[in-house]
Amino acid sequence: MTTPAQAARQRERTRVSRLTDIATFCRGDVWSIDTEGGATRIVARRTTGENAVLCTLHAEALPEDIELISGALENVVLFLELRRRAIVALRQGQPITRESGGLREGDFAANAAMLCNEKLFHRFLERRDGSRAIHNKEHADGILKKLLRITSKRQLNTEERAQTAFLDLRADFEVWATGRGK
Repeated sequence: MTTPAQAARQRERTRVSRLTDIATFCRGDVWSIDTEGGATRIVARRTTGENAVLCTLHAEALPEDIELISGALENVVLFLELRRRAIVALRQGQPITRESGGLREGDFAANAAMLCNEKLFHRFLERRDGSRAIHNKEHADGILKKLLRITSKRQLNTEERAQTAFLDLRADFEVWATGRGK
């Protein structure tokens, strides 16, 4: 069964893959701002030497809007390169991951305790558990332990199954919390 966090990560991977394809196709193109006759346009100079007007911006567009749009290709290329470098760095120096088995390093019990203090995490737990309103960290702690099938948060640092369940729950929370901001 796919968790909401896993589904969200798959959608992200699909989007990154599509952006990579687009950036590869546009490699060598240069986007610039062109103002002619009172109109502001974003123009792509293709590697073939052709110019293509990508869009015309209205007078209401803020300078920040124009900068964001005109720099889109360059920014996508930058972020993809940063992502590539981060992946290389992770592969060269990170501890054992869940995919390869074993416990991750870190104080997950402390992280869980901090989450139990957050009101937004309380709302997430209420929806996940279907329980009544959570008003304090002790109640949140109890629901968290119930959902993870543990008796003590210390198990998050010592038991692989508990740690994996917590990491999945925390990822689901992050996806849920991000979706609330939209």
